Amino acid sequence: MAPALLNLNSTSVMACASVKETLIDRPQLQEKTRNARVLVLGGTGRVGGSTAVALSKLSPQLQIVVGCRNREKGAAMVDKLGKNSELVEVNIDNVDSLETALRDVDLVVHAAGPFQQSQNCNVLEAAIETKTAYMDVCDDTSYALRAKSLKDRAIAANVPAITTGGIYPGVSNGATMNFSVLNLMAAELVRAARDESKGEPERLR
Repeated sequence: MAPALLNLNSTSVMACASVKETLIDRPQLQEKTRNARVLVLGGTGRVGGSTAVALSKLSPQLQIVVGCRNREKGAAMVDKLGKNSELVEVNIDNVDSLETALRDVDLVVHAAGPFQQSQNCNVLEAAIETKTAYMDVCDDTSYALRAKSLKDRAIAANVPAITTGGIYPGVSNGATMNFSVLNLMAAELVRAARDESKGEPERLR
């Protein structure tokens, strides 16, 4: 399947800047990506589950596929996400399982850590093989270096691949690896502040 990335049209958010001046309420996805299928591996974990929820709120039209090993936990997450979500059982240590899960999605978000214990880049390699856009939330330098060693293969396959895209982007040595993580974090803070105060926050610190 041809790769598709979530392209956000949002302005930069700066610390202590006026929220009304710097943050768009709901970033707009390009037309061709609004109905994209996004597989979140580790979709029942703290990071993966939060990612799935954030994506479903960002664009309710996105098809969220929750990838996990535990069917019961996965079913609970799918119930939480609603009608545009589904469950797939996948073992990231099994190449066949991975490639089967990736063949009908546009983007895979790899949040099935911990990355510190991984000795391979199975998910990224499967993404390259199936020509699926890839992103991970790696927070480990060793894994990041292994992933970046696959750069030429990803380019040759025309597969967009972003590594170390989590909340600790300092691991990355390239600005493109960090893309709009800070914008997404700021947007989530604003949403939480609105929910808690039932009003519009004026400033972020």
